[in-house]
Amino acid sequence: MPLTQEEILKKRIPIEITGLESSKYYDSMIEALLEDSKNIALSNIYPFEDWSSFDLPAKYKNWQIRAAIELYNLADKAGIKSYSENGLSWSKSNDLLSVGLMEEIMPKVGVIKKKTSTETSDENV
Repeated sequence: MPLTQEEILKKRIPIEITGLESSKYYDSMIEALLEDSKNIALSNIYPFEDWSSFDLPAKYKNWQIRAAIELYNLADKAGIKSYSENGLSWSKSNDLLSVGLMEEIMPKVGVIKKKTSTETSDENV
């Protein structure tokens, strides 16, 4: 049976848990990271639609894990757009995620449809 997104993320962000409160905080943090990364992806895939009820396409499941890890690692670096030191540079988009990761998201493209005469007559009824 395949692992859930939560199980995969918990393996990639291991944490020592002592006590019930720590476990509840860790679980809620994992859920929040997955939800945030899912919402970032959906808002970029469907920029002109109400995506609130959409599921994340399966091809972005790995992207979601990598984005959640990036969000976790960048939690204390909010507001930094680019950084350079000793010849190494790093930049991120407005969503706190690296530009390279965001470039993997492909927006859904739509085509404006011309109304046919039957559609126009149906609206007039």
